[in-house]
Amino acid sequence: MITVASFENQADAHIAKGRLEAEGLSPVLGDSHLVQTDWLYSAALGGIKLQVPEMEAERARQLIDQDHSAELEGLDQGHWDAEDADTDFQRPGAVDAPDRWAALIHMAALGGAVIPFGHLLGPLVAWLWRRGTSPEADAAGREAINFQITVTLYAGILAVILPQGADVPVLVTLFSLDLALVLVAASRTRRGLAFRYPLTLRVLF
Repeated sequence: MITVASFENQADAHIAKGRLEAEGLSPVLGDSHLVQTDWLYSAALGGIKLQVPEMEAERARQLIDQDHSAELEGLDQGHWDAEDADTDFQRPGAVDAPDRWAALIHMAALGGAVIPFGHLLGPLVAWLWRRGTSPEADAAGREAINFQITVTLYAGILAVILPQGADVPVLVTLFSLDLALVLVAASRTRRGLAFRYPLTLRVLF
């Protein structure tokens, strides 16, 4: 099988697959179930792969590369006149996508696995860079930084008050929880859902 395109989400992949099937081709989707399990796998796997038999590859690429925007001109010039409309309805397909950078700001905390205090510096740098681009990125940055500051304070307090030797498993548990919550926050934010970390000090409002 030959890969003729790749997609970041299930919807686009199945739309393209349906177009090829309508033309009598035999497409299949690779890695679809893994990406459906968690969107974070998409980048690692190279997205959802649209594959066809080798003899159908050239025709499949031609179909995928076709521009169908002209088919929407009737809608643009007809009933969906945004300038004259008095309603709040949007045109089909015009729904704003979630800001991907908002999710990546949360993920930047994983920098702590590479550099000292990277769990703080990663979200901070990403937030300062992207906070002016969208409200979602700004909110995600504030939430991520607040949480990582809180985790750092908790870790420092526990390291001081716990007996030597007993602090290691507790700190490992704390940082494992940090990792799990970062992944949950990134996953929810990627889908456009708000997320607030639990037991977090709100240093940045």
